[in-house]
Amino acid sequence: MSVGKLTRYGLPMSNVVATGTATGNLTPGRTLELLQLRMGGGTFTKAMITLVKFKANGRTLMEVSGPEMDKIAGYKGYTVNSNFLDLPFFDDRMTTYLDRVVSAFDTSSGVANITTEVTIAGATAPTLTPIIVESAAQRTNTGDQAPYSGLVGKFLRYPFSIANGGVLPVTVPFGKDSGAIIKRVYVFHSGNMTGATVKQDGMVVHESVLAENNIMGVRYGKVNQTNMYPIDFVLDGNVRNALDTRDARALEWLLSFSAADNGTIIVEYLDSLGNL
Repeated sequence: MSVGKLTRYGLPMSNVVATGTATGNLTPGRTLELLQLRMGGGTFTKAMITLVKFKANGRTLMEVSGPEMDKIAGYKGYTVNSNFLDLPFFDDRMTTYLDRVVSAFDTSSGVANITTEVTIAGATAPTLTPIIVESAAQRTNTGDQAPYSGLVGKFLRYPFSIANGGVLPVTVPFGKDSGAIIKRVYVFHSGNMTGATVKQDGMVVHESVLAENNIMGVRYGKVNQTNMYPIDFVLDGNVRNALDTRDARALEWLLSFSAADNGTIIVEYLDSLGNL
C-alpha cells in the first residue's frame, strides 16, 4: 500500500437513540491511532454522552464520559469541537515519533473483535458517525515487530468519595502481576481537591498542591481545566519518564481535599492488551 495513514468512515453504529447505548464494531488488522465520533442530529451535546466504553476481545481499554475526554484533550492543548469526540491512541502531543506511537493500538495480531459502546442520555434524534485513523501494522508477516507493538494506551476509571476534608488514600493496580506504565492520572472532582502525593516503595515520585501543579503544567504548555487535577509524569513529552509500576512493591496515592468531595479518577496507561 502506497499510503502510510488511512482516514475513513467506520461501520455504521447501531441503536443511536435519545436515551440508551449505541454500539459499533471496528475491523481489526491495522494500527488504530484515533477513533473520532461525529455527533449530529437534533439536540446532542457531549454532556449527553455519559460513558464511552471501547473494548477489544471483551476487555475495556477506554472508559470515559464525553465531558471527561474533552477536558483531557483540552489539558493536552487540543482545540475541542462540540460536534466531534476524539478517542485517541496515538499521543501526538508527545516529543518524538516513538513517544507518540507507543500507545497506538496494533490490532493486527491477537485481536478477534473491537467494539464501542456509547451511552446517551437526554438527546433528541442523535446521530453518530465513526471516523477511523489507522496506520500500518506494527508487526510484519515475517514475524518482525516494533519493540512497543505489544503495548496499547488505555484510559481506565476508578470512582472515589471522601466524606470530609483530609487525605484520601487511593489504590490502583501495581506489581508484577497487574502493574502497568502510568503516563498521567486525571482526578475529576467537585472542586475541593487541593493537593496530591504519590509514593512508590516509600519514595515520593510526585508531590504538589494545586497552584504548584497548575504552574508546572503551564510551563510545559498544558491548559488547566476546571475541577480536574492532573498528575502528569510525562509533562516534557518523554514517555521514558512515565511511572512504571510493574516492579513496585508498594504504591501510594494520597489525594488531599479541603472538604467532602467525590468524582472519578481516570488513569492513562501504557499496558499490554490482556493485563488490566
